[in-house]
Amino acid sequence: MVSRVRGRLGQFLPASLRFSCLPNREESSLSLLETKGTQIPEGPSDRTQHTDVHRFHVWSSTFWQFFRYCLVGGANTLSDVLTLNILLWCIPTNSVLVLMLYNSVAYSSGAVTSFFLNKYWTFGHRQKTTRREVVRFLITLFLEVLYSNGLIWLAGKALQPFITNVTLWGNASKLVAIVAGAIISYAFMRFWTFAGRSQDRPKQQETLQ
Repeated sequence: MVSRVRGRLGQFLPASLRFSCLPNREESSLSLLETKGTQIPEGPSDRTQHTDVHRFHVWSSTFWQFFRYCLVGGANTLSDVLTLNILLWCIPTNSVLVLMLYNSVAYSSGAVTSFFLNKYWTFGHRQKTTRREVVRFLITLFLEVLYSNGLIWLAGKALQPFITNVTLWGNASKLVAIVAGAIISYAFMRFWTFAGRSQDRPKQQETLQ
């Protein structure tokens, strides 16, 4: 219908007006191509902004991960200190070597709970427990007990002349070992036991049979 009307109008219009009324398809297509081809290049400031945002995200993620690790460590420390005080109450001692033995038993008491809480909550792993993780955890636990006993020995020797109460002396030595060992333990967990795998980057591994 529209084409018929245009055709009838074209019979009465001069040739110059007839061509001017028609849309210039070539010009419109060229304008579209120019619009599509004209893009604002990403400048150095935009790249810097993206880098800053990514860096902030990494630091924020690490901070909250370490915060969750501290919460798990707090629960584990509570079990650790409680076990140590039970041993000191049942069998009092002022020997640094016996205190190191008590510390080994107390430190290992919450190790299994700590392993699963750190795996599934702190570091966000959803895969099944693998032999690699178990072996690394046992090695990490052994090293943690080793350096914790070393810190207990140093603190016990340093504080023994100043604190005569056995329970207070044992807890003060334990506190020094806890504060110094928290960051070391986190480093072991973060960069070795659960290194390289998270919920966002799952990998196929041999599951524990």
